[in-house]
Amino acid sequence: MKTVVINGTEQKGCTYQMKEMFLDAVGRENEVTEYVLPKDCPVFCIGCKACFFSDISVCPHKEYTAPIWASISAADLLVFTSPTYVFHVTAQMKALLDHFGTKWMAHSPEPQMFTKRAVIITNAIGQGMGNVIKDIKDSLDFWGVARTYVLKQALSQAKWDLVSDKRKANIRAKCGRIAAKIKSAKNANPTLKVKGLFLMMRLAQKMIDKSERKAGRERTADYLHWQAYGYFDGRIPWKSPKRGLDYRQQ
Repeated sequence: MKTVVINGTEQKGCTYQMKEMFLDAVGRENEVTEYVLPKDCPVFCIGCKACFFSDISVCPHKEYTAPIWASISAADLLVFTSPTYVFHVTAQMKALLDHFGTKWMAHSPEPQMFTKRAVIITNAIGQGMGNVIKDIKDSLDFWGVARTYVLKQALSQAKWDLVSDKRKANIRAKCGRIAAKIKSAKNANPTLKVKGLFLMMRLAQKMIDKSERKAGRERTADYLHWQAYGYFDGRIPWKSPKRGLDYRQQ
């Protein structure tokens, strides 16, 4: 099983320790690729929209974003970690997710995403974890990730050495439960939410195309992407996840 870890901070604090516990639980024999932010993507999305009119290969920050997306695309399991910063995800994690807005189902979803599983790992001294989870899960759902699990823990401490043994044992138990679910399921079937989003976005693409054609404009890159993958011909990505031809290569 290929695993990609996106660390939302360079600090090896509480979130890092929780991530290490989870990797121990899911099995160190797995192939693991880790990225650390902001080191591995030290730039903010500048809103140029080049990826929406083409793909991420034309992103001005492609030296950072393209390898990360390639790893995400090839992985079986995605792990996103972020401590709670002012009730939200870290800025560096948000900056990375912004770069992949073009991969949302409203634009150019990739079929292999619909069989992946993901884990969100977060903690806080007190409140705010729900916002962190939503910040990350919004992208995972709209990418089409089949199942997302959450590992969260209020720690009441900012330093791992001060976290009680009871809380650490609780985290370890949570890691074990999530790892067991991942190991027991050979194939991930998307949630009803993910399936519903796909069907709604397919209808939206057809409506947008009808409007564009009526106005005498060319078909959008989004429409051509959906067309190339056979989504308008009844193809269901979680039933046929193999990557289709890119329309620019046809």
